[in-house]
Amino acid sequence: MKTSLWFTILAILFSLSLHAQNINKKITDSELNQEILIGYCNRAALQEGEFGEYYLQEYENYDADKQFIEKIYNVEGSVDIVLVLGTWCQDSQEQVPRFYRIMDDAKVPDDVIVVICVDRNKTGGELSIEHLGIERVPTFIVYRGGEEIGRIIETPEASLEEDFWTIIK
Repeated sequence: MKTSLWFTILAILFSLSLHAQNINKKITDSELNQEILIGYCNRAALQEGEFGEYYLQEYENYDADKQFIEKIYNVEGSVDIVLVLGTWCQDSQEQVPRFYRIMDDAKVPDDVIVVICVDRNKTGGELSIEHLGIERVPTFIVYRGGEEIGRIIETPEASLEEDFWTIIK
C-alpha cells in the first residue's frame, strides 16, 4: 500500500509535467451556468476569474497563527500535498486561499503541492481520481515518503495551520 501511494504521487507529478497543455482546463457547469476549472491546475489559474476574486480577498485578509507558521517552517522532513477543490464550492473559495497564505508564510514551495479541480460530482474530468476517495471539497491530503499521513476535509477542526501542523509534526 505504501509503495502504491508513492507511485500515485509520482504518477501525478509526472503526468503534470507531461500534460502541461491539459493544465487549467475550464468547462461550463450547466447547473450553475458558470465556468469552472477541472483536472490539474496551478495557483495562477486559481487567481483568475470569479474564483480569483474570492482567492485574492481571502488570501490578503487571512491572518494565520504565527506560532504554527513557525513550526511548519521548521519541520524536519518534507511533505507532499494533493489539494482537491471545486472552484464552484464556497468552502474551497474560503479555505484554499488561506491554505496558500499559510504555505507562503511558512515558505513551503509550490512544487510540493499538486492541485486538482473537480466538478460537482467530485470527478476530475478526464483525470481519474477515484483512488483518492474524495467525498467533500476542499480536501488537503498530506504525504510523507509516499505514505498518506493525514487529511483536512472541507473545513479545519481548529484552524488550517493548526490542523496542518498536527498532521506533519
